[in-house]
Amino acid sequence: MRIDFQMKPPAISIIIVNWNGKEFLEDCFNALQRQSHKDFEVIFVDNASTDASLKLAKELAADLKLNAKFVINKENRGFAGGNNEGFKHSSGEYIALLNTDTVADENWLRELTGAMSDDATIGLCASKLVVFNENVIDSAGDGYSTFGHAFKRGEGLSDTAYPEKEYVFGACAGAALYRREMIERIGFFDEDFFLIFEDTDISFRALLSGWKCLYVPQAVVSHRVGGSIRTISESAAYHVVRNDKLVKIKNIPFRVLMYKAPCLILGEIIWLIYYIIQKRFGCYVRGNIDALKMLPLMLKKRRQIMGLRKASNGYIISLLTSGFRLYGPARIQRYLKLHN
Repeated sequence: MRIDFQMKPPAISIIIVNWNGKEFLEDCFNALQRQSHKDFEVIFVDNASTDASLKLAKELAADLKLNAKFVINKENRGFAGGNNEGFKHSSGEYIALLNTDTVADENWLRELTGAMSDDATIGLCASKLVVFNENVIDSAGDGYSTFGHAFKRGEGLSDTAYPEKEYVFGACAGAALYRREMIERIGFFDEDFFLIFEDTDISFRALLSGWKCLYVPQAVVSHRVGGSIRTISESAAYHVVRNDKLVKIKNIPFRVLMYKAPCLILGEIIWLIYYIIQKRFGCYVRGNIDALKMLPLMLKKRRQIMGLRKASNGYIISLLTSGFRLYGPARIQRYLKLHN
């Protein structure tokens, strides 16, 4: 008689997309080794790095005895493409994403998976990201304003703010958990985004399809803000403008668009003024021109998204944050302090 023993797949697949992140890897991997929830695999996706970070990642995984796979892209496919490739190699019921420039608390995975397993309608969970070595929030889940802008909830506030679990618009993909079932139904990241707002896009698609996003404040991750994209600031500024438009084109239902049209126009004026002040008007122009060029493709994707829609206009509006409150003097002051 022959008995076949099959290894049970890990409950969680942690995807880490790397592009020249060597200086961050030791802290990131050590934090994974310390996780109280041990049933996970690490899928390290390298986007054609040139700083020997791939070699270091393999050494760290071996030394720390992590269950790790290594996926090597011949070109930089961005955050979206890197995670999509990593997902192809994953086997977990839950998909956790983690930036290289983060350090996860030892109970990070346990808190996220515990929260998601309690409710089958939760498709994604947001962590509480705090600024590395500071008692300041980077993101307490993501929000979306009536002005048509994605934003980090609680950015710049004390890390004691937002202490309760609550449903929110979306999750920052720098440290988030996704249900495999949801990804298989609505798709993962849109690779046309390359980087920036690809997490806003999937959060919006999840919302439209009837999935919930739960913010879990006990799932704490320290973040070296801007570490993973700091060397391509011009590219990031361009993608912010372009992808902001792509999110709107793909995801905002027509009636919500009409209802909030005055706010959306005002939001665009604020966006323009900000880019002029930052001396990035060229990025603003190029981003809008390229978004217009992509309009036919995005409208095709919009039809597919709306075909899966379950959420009502009223529910969508209920999750939007007033742009007038968001752009109050106190928040603008905090934002300028953090980003200048």
